[in-house]
Amino acid sequence: AAAAGGAAGAARAAPAAGRYVDATGQPVELPETGSGRAFTEVEHDGRRVAAIVHDASLDEEPELVRAAGAAAALALENERLDAELRVQIAEVRASRARLLEVVTRERRRIERDLHDGAQQRLVALALTLGIAENQVERDPAQAQALIREARDEARLALEELRELARGIHPAILTDRGLGPALEALASRAPLPVELSDVPRERLPSPVEGAAYFVVAEALANVAKYAQATHARVVVERSNGHAIVEVRDDGVGGADPDGGSGLRGLEDRLSAIDGRLAVFSPAGAGTTVRAEIPCTPP
Repeated sequence: AAAAGGAAGAARAAPAAGRYVDATGQPVELPETGSGRAFTEVEHDGRRVAAIVHDASLDEEPELVRAAGAAAALALENERLDAELRVQIAEVRASRARLLEVVTRERRRIERDLHDGAQQRLVALALTLGIAENQVERDPAQAQALIREARDEARLALEELRELARGIHPAILTDRGLGPALEALASRAPLPVELSDVPRERLPSPVEGAAYFVVAEALANVAKYAQATHARVVVERSNGHAIVEVRDDGVGGADPDGGSGLRGLEDRLSAIDGRLAVFSPAGAGTTVRAEIPCTPP
């Protein structure tokens, strides 16, 4: 809307300040009675959104003023919606950038863990088997000892690969579903974890994966920071959403913006149109709550 002036002009409301401003944010004084100018306030959905300043003679043509007011209200509403859309686009871009950063960091971690762990064990296993092969005829006893050593190395390499895969996407989640996966997660927690209301039916794979990692991250934070003695995990379906809550009886005061873990969860959930909230009053424990749509966005 333009500043008041000429035959007619418009000023938008600034409700918090109880005044009107023009398109640049400068205050607009409404004309007083007898000044030869008049104004008509514009409302939208019961809210005062603007005022049209016009010649006093137009008071005799209220339909014309109302038509101008309707056009001004529509323009302001379109402007508001456009601003909201720009904010949402900026948030999506920022979220995608953070997701890319997380994916890159996670790929590097996997490469490092493979190189330092299972890969080194497999190299040692190959060398040990090669030595054992050369000793089979000359020293069978030593060959048997080397084979036993190689078998132990293979077992340790398999355990390390399983542990690494568990951090990516646990096999039990794929094979048996969310309930058994959460039971396995709770059994490894360093404090008692109660599971409640986990759906027996399978949920869509992205939903199960998101729910699992919400619980995994929340329980990891409980173990690290909460000083809690008990945690409770609740998963239920409501209005087409999977609702996941992790509650603890710890010290509270968690800052959802204080670390990359919860921010990474927010980005993971936003990718499937989910939402994350953290309630953590000081001294009253922490609740992490996720709402995950069970149908694609």
